[in-house]
Amino acid sequence: MATSGTALIDVPKFREILAQFQVLLSENEQLLNDLNVYPVPDSDTGSNSLQTLKAGLAISSNQSADLGEIALAVAAGAAKAAMGNSGVILAQYLQGIAQGLSQTANSGQCSPDEWQVALNLAATVARESVLTPAEGTMLTVADAAAKISAQSDFAAYCKQVQAAVRSAVIETQNLLPELKAAEVIDAGALALSFFHDSVAFSFGIEVSPLQIKPRKQAATNYSGPKFELMFAVSCSESVKSEIETKISSFGESISISGIAPYFNFHIHTDDPNLVLESCEGDFEITNIRISELGS
Repeated sequence: MATSGTALIDVPKFREILAQFQVLLSENEQLLNDLNVYPVPDSDTGSNSLQTLKAGLAISSNQSADLGEIALAVAAGAAKAAMGNSGVILAQYLQGIAQGLSQTANSGQCSPDEWQVALNLAATVARESVLTPAEGTMLTVADAAAKISAQSDFAAYCKQVQAAVRSAVIETQNLLPELKAAEVIDAGALALSFFHDSVAFSFGIEVSPLQIKPRKQAATNYSGPKFELMFAVSCSESVKSEIETKISSFGESISISGIAPYFNFHIHTDDPNLVLESCEGDFEITNIRISELGS
């Protein structure tokens, strides 16, 4: 186990956190898939979160720059390859952390106060990525982490963050009708909690698995849109907003990862072709992915 000898997050510790996050997502991939109820019980939250993070880490593997630059590289890689709703939100959470570290960690090290800034930005950026945010999701966990005030002792601070995050994960089962019906916590919320478990672990804090009940299979019938559509567009921020507005009437669960000029769009819809036709313009639509929902 890592020790709590360092009072700051530097490049090696940040890499350690992300590596441990990948380990936890990998070890719990099937659990997360099995818990997946909202917004669609399609059993892919674990796989999508893991593959999104792996893509970010692959992009940053050759980076020898400072903390902010590495965090931005991870976020950019994750955003471009984000899979599913959970992957998009995770990528934007990493983007918010990267923005915070880029703005505050000028020395290449991050203090508790600077980490709180990063967590606040992460919660904000993640929430802004979703057209219709819902409580009882990853966003609820992100907010719980952001609300904890920084302390001078980093280990004590991240222990409090971890406790708040875990409480928020358990509370998700009381916040969404779909989760109540299945008597289960939100899979995406649990996935994001593993990031904060990884931070705690890096400071030598004992991390024990949460005791998770399996979902009630009979409560997960799906009758929503038939398809998940994802596509990428290189455009300005204003054009991205125009596309978001255009597609909003053709589906639900709309979320967007990335920063200008590269955006990755996600939507659940009955007519993927209509969505794509609606947002055609003076730009190229690439990386189109369509999968059937609820099957």
